[in-house]
Amino acid sequence: MIGAGLKAARKAMGLTQTELGTFAGVARCTVSYWENKQGQLQASGGLNLILDALGLFEGLSDNYAHAGGWGFTDSQQEALDRAVEKEHARLAEKAKHRAALLRVPCLAKTRKGRPCKLMSEAGRNRCKFHGGMSTGPKTPEGKARIAAAQILRWQRYRDGNP
Repeated sequence: MIGAGLKAARKAMGLTQTELGTFAGVARCTVSYWENKQGQLQASGGLNLILDALGLFEGLSDNYAHAGGWGFTDSQQEALDRAVEKEHARLAEKAKHRAALLRVPCLAKTRKGRPCKLMSEAGRNRCKFHGGMSTGPKTPEGKARIAAAQILRWQRYRDGNP
């Protein structure tokens, strides 16, 4: 494979260099370097990550193994694949844990009509003051029931039996 083929594969997937770099775990300049490289591409850690992200590593590994490019035996390649899968799982779990702890501005409407400036509870979208579920009625029947209860409540208040 040459650099132009790598660039064509990236564009066919609709990715920018930055997106591919993020997905592969390398910098954008690494993707640019390998795409602009002249001649046959030789095995490298960054190139392997890019090819793996594009799904091309599997198809090229046999060609390069015969040419001595990667030089891994099948058992070594399987061990590397297991290590990569384990690392991907670890990073996914770490990202999930980070998302659970993420705090964002509450922005609920306050009594003065302004957005709340407090930060949300961890993993939620509202602060400790605005975080509850609405307990108000949602259906017409529920709204009518609440209206009747309020009329009765105020009637008792006026009668002196609160």
